[in-house]
Amino acid sequence: MINEYEAKNIAVFIQKNLEKLLPEFDYSKYPQEHYNSFLTSFSSLNIQNKDIENALKWKWGHCKKTNFPDTHRKLIQKIQEAWPEFLTANKKANPRETFYWWKNRFSGKAYITSAFITHLIHHQESIPIIDQHNFRGMNSLIKKERIKFTFKKKPSNWEDVENLAKFMKSISQHMSEVPFSDLDKFLMMYGKNHAKR
Repeated sequence: MINEYEAKNIAVFIQKNLEKLLPEFDYSKYPQEHYNSFLTSFSSLNIQNKDIENALKWKWGHCKKTNFPDTHRKLIQKIQEAWPEFLTANKKANPRETFYWWKNRFSGKAYITSAFITHLIHHQESIPIIDQHNFRGMNSLIKKERIKFTFKKKPSNWEDVENLAKFMKSISQHMSEVPFSDLDKFLMMYGKNHAKR
């Protein structure tokens, strides 16, 4: 993904800008304590329908909303209905298998949701949350190091998740004092508010 020299340079850039960008993350929209509870319940596979609803509402920024898109409500319901089948078929699945089980379930749609469920179940294997913002942040930082680097605008497959994970792991080796979760928040804020579109 990136070489050692690039990783060090990117880590230095992030370190210089970390304190400035982290406050941009909206904890009122994405409460940390809720997220921590989702990590515990999903990774144990011991969840109820309400856990699925709350986790997806968190991901979509709907934690405090009672009114949100009907397409999201329908997707929550589909996931709740499919969960028992997932447990039967995939209780010991690896991250890639988990991701494709959910992605195929929705005929190739709901990429970010499939990736998020995979993240919650397999977070201990350093599977990151992926979205257009942190994906853009990663690509923009690589482009700072490689002027001719070309990339797609939005993530769409498992390889994109793997590339983000490898990128974050390479960077975090040079930022041992920075939690992986802070690196994720930095990439999200950098990609959302500072990287060129």
